[in-house]
Amino acid sequence: MQFMYVDQAKMMSTLQESRAASFDCIIIVADALEPRNMTGLKACLDDCARVLKDGGVLFVQGRPEYLPEVGVHLDRQLNFKYWIAIESAVQQRERGLPSVHAAVLLFTKGHGRFHIRRTRFPHQHCAFCEKTLKDWGGKSHLMHPDGYVISDVWKDLPMADNYSQLSGPVLDAMLRMLDFPSAKSESAYAVRGLIGPKEGLATDDVVAEPASQYTLPTFSGPEKPYSPLPQTIGDTLFDVVHHGDAVNILEQYPDNSIDLVFADPPYNLDKAYHVYDDELADEEYVRWCNAWLQEYARILKPTGSLYVLNLPRWTMYHAAFLNQRLYFQNWIVWDAMAAPLGKLMPAHYGLLFYTKHPTDFTFNYAEVTELDARYYCLRQSCIKKRKARGVDDKMSLTDLWWDVHRIKHKRDRDRHPCQLPDALMERIIRLSTNEGDIVLDALGGVGTTPVMAAKLNRRYVAIDIDAAYVEIMRRKIAEVQRQGYVARESVHKPKRKHSKKELQLALRDLAIKLGRLPTPQDVQEMSAYSPDVFLEVFPTWSKALKAAKLNAC
Repeated sequence: MQFMYVDQAKMMSTLQESRAASFDCIIIVADALEPRNMTGLKACLDDCARVLKDGGVLFVQGRPEYLPEVGVHLDRQLNFKYWIAIESAVQQRERGLPSVHAAVLLFTKGHGRFHIRRTRFPHQHCAFCEKTLKDWGGKSHLMHPDGYVISDVWKDLPMADNYSQLSGPVLDAMLRMLDFPSAKSESAYAVRGLIGPKEGLATDDVVAEPASQYTLPTFSGPEKPYSPLPQTIGDTLFDVVHHGDAVNILEQYPDNSIDLVFADPPYNLDKAYHVYDDELADEEYVRWCNAWLQEYARILKPTGSLYVLNLPRWTMYHAAFLNQRLYFQNWIVWDAMAAPLGKLMPAHYGLLFYTKHPTDFTFNYAEVTELDARYYCLRQSCIKKRKARGVDDKMSLTDLWWDVHRIKHKRDRDRHPCQLPDALMERIIRLSTNEGDIVLDALGGVGTTPVMAAKLNRRYVAIDIDAAYVEIMRRKIAEVQRQGYVARESVHKPKRKHSKKELQLALRDLAIKLGRLPTPQDVQEMSAYSPDVFLEVFPTWSKALKAAKLNAC
């Protein structure tokens, strides 16, 4: 593949003079194109979309402060695939969390195959026990010898300045992801790429510009004066779980009345909620989110904080909306690996952190800052041994949260498709409230937010349109108030004749013998196990083939 490297002076003219559909891949270092001039940057990206071929790939580097507006603009022309969060050199901020989050957007053109391959980074090992940092939970037979498939959170590259430039290792990883026909292929064509501006590339022969500080434009309109609520109102509006429409109920709350507002909306992925339609058209979904975000901004106290969690595509839209109403503090990257889907393993959930005042807000960083160093693994046996020997290095909390894990066990889960772990809400509540403050979640689900608020001696407001979820929330809060915790029944797993590992290894051996993935018919004819045995252990045949594919690591 031939790449053309272009400097700042020639970037726009090169794009404008190029024919439509003439490039297979374009890599743009947005911070080297003066992102303060958003009109000029958008014009450059419009030309990128025009000259990109169908199936082509566009990478756009930048910072979370301005990339959401870029992403929303491109989402109307191209297909959003990933917001890749890249752990970079630590940047201390005046307020908010220290930031390590630089980002690369990945868009494609057209609706056919796009030319990205699964790429691997080498396995990382614990500095104490020397086992892999990732605890495979009894599934070490799934580990690929070449390393693990990269996700949309890159933590294992050198922590360089990727805010104002692209470091060599990041650019190299992006180039390794490309999967265009080789020159020897019968269907090969002249594969062309464009990278620029050169001033934004940290290579031996190109000197990068110094990091620039980007300031979001201030939003217009006078702030409403803060007037404390009469105590009599608090007795009726707080410490309550409402059943009803979120926006309708939020409209009844006074201005400047809540210390912390949080939301984890449905992700518009057709999840199995009881009442909510999780397959809204994109524009309708964004309008619905904006309606309750508008109310969130209104009811937030001057010292209050807003957090909203979503998939990166929708997080971009939330950020673009909130940038006109509140003050950006952090795009927190929650690194929470999901099921292996797509060309990159999906791990990135965007957690936006905004405040009503730029600097004067509740922020208890000292309460949550110290974490065990990430170069140690999380195996309990390792933790016990190293701490007994006094090996207990710490690292500070940043805007990359890698230590909070999704709920894995049925015993910890209610009947909800996207239940959040307690540890996530505990950190948010401790960070941005004090005892006695008011915490609100207008999309309460099964109540992780109000339950944790009650545990931490905060007042709570929760809303949900589903009566079943409202009942679950009220029951759990009552348990916390009565006994201090929510009781969970242990889940009994029946003992199976054949283990998952045994069956996965059998499929792997059969795949090696066949030179392809086996079908149920192959298993019937060539395996010691019948297809029914696999489907008793695995929910689908594709899940059973996970080991044979060697792609889950």
